[in-house]
Amino acid sequence: MTSESLVATRHTKVLLVGGAGFLGRHVLHRLSAAGMEVTVVSRRPAAVPAGCRVVALDGSAPRRPQFASMINRFTPDAVVNTVGEIWRNDVSLLEAANAELPEQLALAMADLGSTARLVHLGSSLEYGPLPHPRATDEGCPESPRSEYGRTKLRGTRRILEVAREASLDIVVLRIFNAVGSGMSPESLLGRTLRTLNRARWDGRPARLALFDLKQHRDYADARDLAEAVLRSTVSRRLAGVPVLNIGTGRASSAYELVRGLASASGVEFTIDVIPPPEGGWRSAAVGWQIADPTLARRHLDWSAARTLPETLRWIWRTAGQSQAPPLAGRPADGIR
Repeated sequence: MTSESLVATRHTKVLLVGGAGFLGRHVLHRLSAAGMEVTVVSRRPAAVPAGCRVVALDGSAPRRPQFASMINRFTPDAVVNTVGEIWRNDVSLLEAANAELPEQLALAMADLGSTARLVHLGSSLEYGPLPHPRATDEGCPESPRSEYGRTKLRGTRRILEVAREASLDIVVLRIFNAVGSGMSPESLLGRTLRTLNRARWDGRPARLALFDLKQHRDYADARDLAEAVLRSTVSRRLAGVPVLNIGTGRASSAYELVRGLASASGVEFTIDVIPPPEGGWRSAAVGWQIADPTLARRHLDWSAARTLPETLRWIWRTAGQSQAPPLAGRPADGIR
């Protein structure tokens, strides 16, 4: 971080909403390591680093007054929202987590006239697909092809509207395919990891099944993404920049991702590429997508620092070898 674009991070107070999820945990540890005073807002118990605290969000009570109370109590310099729902195919759950919660958070900040910066994690799937080899910049059409993407886009639009009306300091980080330690077992790498780990425990080769979606996506290390969030909380250069794409600018196929993790594991393996289910799969809606991270470099002095092979070795080292033998699962589908 450079002094001309960023203020000091130590003792910066951050209210982190959703710090118990996959990406939220990585954000929490990066903010804490930078010396920030982090308060985690979570509906479930969360393990936090020393010096951090957790406050409970009552899922049965209105969120807006709860958020207002927390902001008024802790007077944060920044509020970071990492909440998101992707894996459960329940439209009401997607809408509640991806659209309604961020709107309620922004409205609570508006009610108080908060001057804290609001950092909201959006998704690359808020955009529509583009032809190979075009990269997605912030001016590309917002035309999501999945219910997940549509609810994430509604959330982004709602908080940007509140921010305009209340003059909130806000930035939306559209995340491109976070991968790393602690991923959901329902994700592409989560399923692959489970199969590899089971084969290692059984002392036999792993047979990996992968749906033939022919997709290429921009896979970014969760630690690099957490660094982008850190920089977003304190950057001096974000005035008038409401949306930033956070990705590597490099594309990899689902096959390369699975093969890379399997190679990193040292487990003998084969990959069976099979036809996707009739009617397609959620990932099939976007066959090619990579980020254009130009604005992130300009406004955050940020770019992805780690290569995909490094990330895959880290995933296996920190998760694969420590797991108990898991149950077998269905083929990996390529969803982030």
